Amino acid sequence: MDGLGAAASVIAVIELTAKLISLCLEYSSAVKNAKADIKRLRNYTEILKMTAEDAQKLLQDPHGPRLKLSQKVDKALVDIRSQLNEINTTLEAKLGKGQKLMRRIGFRALKWPFESKDMDKIIANLKRGQDSFTAALQIDQTYVQIRTSNSNLSDL
Repeated sequence: MDGLGAAASVIAVIELTAKLISLCLEYSSAVKNAKADIKRLRNYTEILKMTAEDAQKLLQDPHGPRLKLSQKVDKALVDIRSQLNEINTTLEAKLGKGQKLMRRIGFRALKWPFESKDMDKIIANLKRGQDSFTAALQIDQTYVQIRTSNSNLSDL
């Protein structure tokens, strides 16, 4: 994957995390149970969004093309995007149906579509993808620092 592809994938992750944060807030105010799971997902999604935004800055920096490994972590980004899309789709579908029922009946009919054990798996999967991407960035940054140090030593 070239630099533009990695940057585009990171941008997609940022957009999906922002959307998911918004959906979690809507659910949190409308659902009686599962507040802890909603909060966990929202908090982790906010961390993932910040990581993706920082990665985007690095990849779009003039020195971004030197981050070779980070440019090639497409699988981790595709996995993250896929999972975020799936969560967003599930929440949007349930939110739409629940709101219609709430208007007709007049009480809270919205139900959080995930069990706690599902939340554990979802967050673990997202974390694995994030860890892969973060590790690639760290390796690249270390490599760039070593090259910079070696070039400074050769100038002496």
